[in-house]
Parts: sequence; structure tokens; C-alpha cells
Amino acid sequence: MAESKDKKGKQAPEEREAWGNHCEFFLTSLGLAVGLGNVWRFPYVAFQNGGGSFLIPYLLMLLLVGLPAFFVELTVGQYARVGANKVFGRMVPALKGLGYGMLLVRFYVNIYYVVVCAWALYYLCVGFTSNLPWQFCGDHERNTIGCYSKRLVDDCMADETLPEGTVMTYYNGTCLTNQEFCGLFGLTWSEEGGEETCLNKTVELAFKSLYRRVSPSEDFYNRVALGLTYDYKGNQYTWENFGPMKWELVGCLAATWVLVALSLFKGVSSLGKAAYVITLSPYFILTALLAYAAPRAGASAGIIEFLTFKFDDFKSYDIWSTAASQIFFSLSVGYGGQLALSSYNQFTNNCHRDAFIVGICNSLTSVFAGIVVFAILGNLADGKDISEVVTQSIGLAFVAYPEATISMDLPPLWSFLFFFMLINLALSSICSGVQTFIAFILDEKPEWTQHRLKIVFGSCFFYFLLGLPMCCRGGIHLFKIFDSRCSSSLLLLSLIEVIMVAWVYGADKFLGNIAEMKMKLSPVLKMYWKSMWLFVSPVIMTVVIILRWIKTEPMTWKNGPWKEDVYEYPAGVQIVGWIFELSPTIVTLLYPIWVVKRYREKGYTDTSKLLERILQPSDSWEKTTGAALSEAKINEAFYDDSVYKVSPVLTKKVDEDEEPKEEEATASKEKGEEKMTEL
Repeated sequence: MAESKDKKGKQAPEEREAWGNHCEFFLTSLGLAVGLGNVWRFPYVAFQNGGGSFLIPYLLMLLLVGLPAFFVELTVGQYARVGANKVFGRMVPALKGLGYGMLLVRFYVNIYYVVVCAWALYYLCVGFTSNLPWQFCGDHERNTIGCYSKRLVDDCMADETLPEGTVMTYYNGTCLTNQEFCGLFGLTWSEEGGEETCLNKTVELAFKSLYRRVSPSEDFYNRVALGLTYDYKGNQYTWENFGPMKWELVGCLAATWVLVALSLFKGVSSLGKAAYVITLSPYFILTALLAYAAPRAGASAGIIEFLTFKFDDFKSYDIWSTAASQIFFSLSVGYGGQLALSSYNQFTNNCHRDAFIVGICNSLTSVFAGIVVFAILGNLADGKDISEVVTQSIGLAFVAYPEATISMDLPPLWSFLFFFMLINLALSSICSGVQTFIAFILDEKPEWTQHRLKIVFGSCFFYFLLGLPMCCRGGIHLFKIFDSRCSSSLLLLSLIEVIMVAWVYGADKFLGNIAEMKMKLSPVLKMYWKSMWLFVSPVIMTVVIILRWIKTEPMTWKNGPWKEDVYEYPAGVQIVGWIFELSPTIVTLLYPIWVVKRYREKGYTDTSKLLERILQPSDSWEKTTGAALSEAKINEAFYDDSVYKVSPVLTKKVDEDEEPKEEEATASKEKGEEKMTEL
């Protein structure tokens, strides 16, 4: 849209962006909520916490914690029509730092989250072969000495020249008889001792206890994809020996950021169009995977294992605290992302309906993904204990599933579909995350809107540079710090947000703002939201935060299959992790000191009046919304100070980031009733 002139003759920036239609917002919000965690974290967490019995506290916590916090973010963003960096300073000036704390978390996540997308892109590219590259052992440049697969043993046993009764195993890239294998370790083997057991006099030793046995897919992930393992013996890079750059990953990271930049080429307009693909395509692929895996052997056993109720688990507080954490992180609350997306809505959009639909769809997606994943893991287990093939987080996506594709019909096709789905899941979250960062910049400097395209490409390039260390061969260790610590403060930030809305700003006043946006809530719903915001959600979130901090352990890396194969990160690295975790909270809690200092400098020396001033909404809180101005004037109000003169009793508008003028501070001090705009 063409630029206009303000009353001072200056160039006014373009109007604030808006969604092309409501469907674009809904899909983008859903895409931000439904991410990689739904596919690789939820299934493992659910399985470890009782399977089907975990679903009850999970869905209950959606109603008690997830939806109340989610609805707050959507409502605040839509009402104020600005990002997190501005909205809280207008709502409660003392807590403006909360927005900066949220954005700092989002900044951290934007750096590392896209690296997963780069890994998936790498797998997608190398999977375009008739024989998938992660199905082989025996290559000294690509595998380790412990590479082993039951499939390879079956190939050894298929040798028709073997004498009858010969039992084979696979070790060091070679087919060996069990006698030959045990002989390598100075042991013996007998049929009475067990098929995979060596004898040391009278002591039985399992084969897998004699060497570090890893699957071909795990070998590929560690040595080829990441470059973490640097020799045939299985030694890995550490913090002390970080290793050189892996240029294939650099190229994939660059390509990923190009995709992000193209998705944001025209702001929320192009992001909304991209959401039709990146948000919806994973559902089609998950359905196709389930249709293929369900009829195959082991699928029903895997699904039953995932959904089986274990009622004794309800007695443990761990399952309840884990459910609260999982539903909270799954909805992407506390990053400022959902808030920023809703700020581009029409003022009268029914975000109450959106909160329920997105929240429920997100949870159902997690359950559906869990069923699909465990059907595939059931195929992979093929009668064995399902726990032997279940791995957590990244391993589920880049080790267990690639291993499962080997036995599928048309393995390259299923490999392509799975990693294409991972790329879209990652893009749906990272694009919204970068848009949140761009909204922060443009809300701080609205006059830069005309340079938005430069900001988009500049931001993507900046994040690309920050992600390069994770493309080193030891980069997974840096990734682990970001993944373990960067989001840990979200619960605390959201707790502060809910308390601010319910207790400082006022739950009744907030419900009044909801009514201004033409959302009609029944008395029952009003009572539900008030009870959640005032009591239930804060109590649950406080308990979960305390339990998480009590159970915090040093960061480690599992560098082998044995229990003792654990690499604990150095003390300096642990400190950096704590800095990542605590810095958003520190920004939030220390910012009020700056606010108090500035107000005291401008005449608010009486403590009671000072607290009253900084804990009340600023003048700009309700003057930039559709409640004060016509819809046609909203964007003008966002940029033009003169629009704020809607009442003769209002003082001259001061931009919220400018220092209040002396005469305004003096007048406010004398009268005690005049409102000074926020710092």
C-alpha cells in the first residue's frame, strides 16, 4: 500500500499487516503449535509415563493449564494489535520486561530449531537412492566396528554353503560363527550357553556386553549425517575437541533459511498461503504412514502398548507434572509467537473459538502421531519388546524411523515422505518464530515497515550465521544445550503473564476487553476462565516449576549403548546452559527496576502513587484498538500520534518509548489523576 503523509509532513509507514482470511491465521497458529515435538517427543514421553494412562492427565492439563494460558496470549495480541515487546508495557508498564523475556526465548529457539530442519533436508536428499545409505555396515569410512543388525545376521545365515547347525553372528563388518566371535575375546561358546552368549569358565557373557553394538541407522546418523563419530572405533568429538565444519550441513542450513525467507517474502500474507502446505501436509503423510503400517506384523502390538492403561501410574506426581509441561510446551505458549500472530487478526475475530479448536487439534495430533509412530515401531520390533526399539526425541526421528524404512516396500518413497513431513513440521514453527522476531523489530520501529523485505532476508542471514557452530562435527553438543535449556523458563514467564492478567490488570477488566471484541461468553465460561486464571493455573504451574528445578540434572550426552557411556559436559558449558535458562527470567524481573528509576526521575517520589501508576494500563493500551477507534483508523492509530486525541481531557500523546515530558510529570504529580503514557 502506498505511503501517506502525517500532519507534520513526514512519510508515514505502510499499514500494519493483516491476514488474508481467518483460515490463514488458524492454520498458521495450528502450525506453530503442531511441531516436531508432537512426532518425536510426545510418543516417547507418553510411553515412558504409562502409555494410555498418560493421556488422561495430558488432556486434563489442556483444560487446566494449556487453554487458559493460550487464550490469554491470543486475546492480548488481538486486542492490542502489537507484539510482545509492546503489549505488556501498555497493559502493565511495570511488566514490560515480560515481553522482552519472551522474545529472548524465541530468539534462542530460532537459532537451533531450524538445524533439525537442515538434518531432515540432508536425509531427504541422500535418500534418493535405490538402497538407503543407512542400511549398511562394514564401511570403515561410514560405520564403526560395532555396527550390527539382525537383518545382517539373517543374510549371514542365508549362506547355503554353511554346515547344518552353524550359528552365525555379525561383527566388524564380517559374518562370523559364534565360536569364532567368542574366540576373538578369548572366550568359548557352546550351544547350551545360549545363542548370543560366550562363556568365561562358568560365567556367561552376552555378546552385546563385549562390544558397543549400534544399528546401521545410528552409525549413519552419528558418523555420516552429523560427523560426530570420527573413526572406526566409535570415538566422538567433544567440547574439548569440537571438530571442523561439516559443509553438507552448512548447505542444508542455508537452503532451509532460504525456504523460510521465501515463506515470509510478503509477510503474513505469504506466510498464510504457505501454511496451507506446511501445516496440512503432515496430516496427509501421517495418515498414509498409518494406512501402510497398520496391516503389517507387529503394528497392533505397538499401538496396544502405546494405548494400554496402567492405573498405578496415576499415583505418581511425575505423570501429572510431565503432562502439564508437555501440553504447555506443545501449544507454543510463552514465546510471544501466538501473541504476535493474533495481533494481525481483525479486532472482532473470535479468538475464543480459535483457542479451543487449535488446542484440541494440537492434542489430538499428538495422540494420532503417537499411534502412527508406535505402529511403525511395532513393525520394527517384530515380536520383540517394544521398549528395545523406542528411543527418545531426536533418536526417534533420525535413528528408529530410518531403520524401520529399510524393511518397507519402496523404502526411498517412505523415507522421502517422512523427512518431507519433518521439514514441514519444522518450517511451520520456525516461520512463525521468525515472523515474531520481525514483528518485534517493526513494532519498535514502525517507520522501517517499508524496508520489511530487507529485514526478512537480513534476519534469516543473521540466524544462519548464528547456527553455523551447530554444523560443526561436534555441533550436536551445542544443539543439546539450546534444546535442554532455552525453553526451560517458558513456564515461569507464562506464570507471570497469567498472574499479571488475572491479579494485576484484573480478570474482570480482561473479560470486559474480550466483550469489546464482540465475543459473547456464557456465565459458566466466564466463571471457568476466572477460576483458571486466578487460582487453578497459577497453582499448577508453580508446582510444576518447582518440581522441574528440583529434578534438574547436569547436561550429559549418551555416547554409547552401555550405561556408563555418558559424557558429562564441562562446568563452563553447564554455566552457559544456566545462562540460557535464566536470562529471560532475569530480564523480566529486573526490568521493573528500570521503570521505577525513570518514573522517580520524572517526579513520582511518592511510592504509593508510583506503584499505582506503573501497575495501571498506560494511555495507549485502549486507544489503539477497535474499541476506541473505527476499524478504518486502527492502522493509522498505530503510527499517527494525532489520532489518539479522541477526547478533550486527554494529554498529548507521547510515544511509549520516549521519556515523559517534565510538564506532564509535574501535572500528573499535582493532580494525582492524570495518566502518563508508558515509558
